[in-house]
Amino acid sequence: MAEIALALAMAFFSIMVLTMVSMGAGEASGRAAAPMPADGIEMRPAAAPSTRPHASDRGTPEPAYLIHFRGAYYDRALKPADPAALAALGGSLVLAIDPALPMAEAMAVRARVPGRQVTVTTLDERWLKTLQERFP
Repeated sequence: MAEIALALAMAFFSIMVLTMVSMGAGEASGRAAAPMPADGIEMRPAAAPSTRPHASDRGTPEPAYLIHFRGAYYDRALKPADPAALAALGGSLVLAIDPALPMAEAMAVRARVPGRQVTVTTLDERWLKTLQERFP
């Protein structure tokens, strides 16, 4: 009876060791495959709109907004805008692009906007609908 108990204990221990090794191996390979952001790009987690503090609450100025749609740049009021002029104002800049834009083109759009404090985001359905109505 003791020999059977010892054999069962050894079997369960072996299964436990194999499970721990296999779980750890998948984690290590997942970390190694994660790409590193390019120079000047900061990765930040998205925050829910209700949890983000307003610029006036933090004591910092409101960021400038720049919208890229069909090869042209627009300001918050949807008037044509010059990216260099907005970046020259200083402070942070939010660049909104079409979510269907290919990654290479999105990186080229970002490269044409000077400045280091540029946050790139995508346009939502309301903005896309408004832009398509104004600029067919």
